[in-house]
Amino acid sequence: MSFSPRGNELCPRCGERVRSLRLSDEIVRHHQCLECGYRYENLHDPSEDHGQLESFECLKAFDEADRDGIETLIMLLLGSGTLDSALELTSRTLAGMVREHGAPFSTLRGFTFPACKWRIARTLRSASYLVVIDQGQWRVCFTMRRLYPTLT
Repeated sequence: MSFSPRGNELCPRCGERVRSLRLSDEIVRHHQCLECGYRYENLHDPSEDHGQLESFECLKAFDEADRDGIETLIMLLLGSGTLDSALELTSRTLAGMVREHGAPFSTLRGFTFPACKWRIARTLRSASYLVVIDQGQWRVCFTMRRLYPTLT
């Protein structure tokens, strides 16, 4: 799921900016006006993306204090890994994600925002993880890949 306040999306009622929520596995995009609160849906057109990956774009939805803490935590969690997807915001609860993916591979609770990591794939040379940071109202999700050295 992703949340992005796109400048080209305007409310059909009042003409103000809207925020958009796109579920990653669906083509429907949900919108809510930042001014009047009007909600509507439309289909996502992949040609809008212009082949660009706006990795940290969704963090603009948070106030600056939360954004700084989340960015720092993302960099810490990435470490020597590679970001595989853009950051996405979801309103799904951590309990729902545990029901879907099972118990987390690891949990980090020593920071302002707790973070959970699930291993979603493993090969001989790398592993892919789903990482979720719980901001409270939203969960910031991304996938990352970490390479392992080969032993010869």
